[in-house]
Amino acid sequence: MLDPAIQDLLAIALAAIFAGSAAAKFADPDLFEGAVANYRLLPGWLEKPVAWAVPLCETACAAGILFAATRAAAAAAMAMLLGVFTGAIAINLARGRRAIDCGCFGPALRQELGGSLLVRNLALVAAALALELPVGARGLEPVDFVTIGCGAAMLIMLYLSANYAIANAPRTRALGTL
Repeated sequence: MLDPAIQDLLAIALAAIFAGSAAAKFADPDLFEGAVANYRLLPGWLEKPVAWAVPLCETACAAGILFAATRAAAAAAMAMLLGVFTGAIAINLARGRRAIDCGCFGPALRQELGGSLLVRNLALVAAALALELPVGARGLEPVDFVTIGCGAAMLIMLYLSANYAIANAPRTRALGTL
């Protein structure tokens, strides 16, 4: 059983991550459409609809996991969406196509494809699937709200730090060869 404070902490962190990702894509839809096209997995006529559908789905998942009544369905949808993203990255890595932007955060953060994105996505899938676990019956105490807020903030900061490290990895490797 999952502690209710941990469930809320994960839900808030995942909601913030997905809402941020959707907002970045909505900020520059043409750039995100270009990222979708760069994966070379869809026919051209599907690229624009998919480029709009992805941030809409991310927004729906982010909102859905915040409410107990929709949390399980939204978490399952989030895990499936992440599975599609991970599959697209894996296909392009298998094709030897690393030097394209993943499109994860639109113009805010360009990240080349790599194994680190697969690991990151699998960690997000695990967090989403954890929301499917049964929740303990204990009520939340006032200190739990501090734990939830601080824990969610910490997870979001860790996620952002990892993304920044992933985005800068090519430049960091280049510095080592100078």
